[in-house]
Amino acid sequence: MTEQRPGNFSLMICLSPATGPILAVGGGPVGLRKIRTLLDGGAAVDLVSPEAVPELQALAADGSIRWERRRAEREDFLEHRLALLALPPEETADVLTLAEGTGCLLNCCGAPESGSWALAAQFRWEGFVVGAGSGGGDPAGSASLKKRLRQSLEDMTEEKENRP
Repeated sequence: MTEQRPGNFSLMICLSPATGPILAVGGGPVGLRKIRTLLDGGAAVDLVSPEAVPELQALAADGSIRWERRRAEREDFLEHRLALLALPPEETADVLTLAEGTGCLLNCCGAPESGSWALAAQFRWEGFVVGAGSGGGDPAGSASLKKRLRQSLEDMTEEKENRP
């Protein structure tokens, strides 16, 4: 079982379009997975990455995300309130220096201890958003728990519907 880092607590926030887009840095498979979660939640996403997996290219082509084919710059963090760094640990360290002192809150997939927020593995069920999170410490565990929670809720609903 994953323990939460001392001094941290979970907080669910609801962002409005007025919050502006979330900056995503890194167009690989991890970036794709995290960006899908953001889009499922209704967030606007600005991707900054010299390259992107085909699925992200398709999202950019259909207008679901905005993609700038370049490396991140300090200005990107000054223009966004939230950023998701979907980079390997060594690249994350370089990008962290760009964000330093900008006030942009960071999710660092490759170095979760360096971030200030984390995405929960989440799904919608009967008007609720249900999530499981480890603060970035065990994403696979969060995904597994999400799957089990969803299945339990579906099983309970099915049982209720099949009662005489």
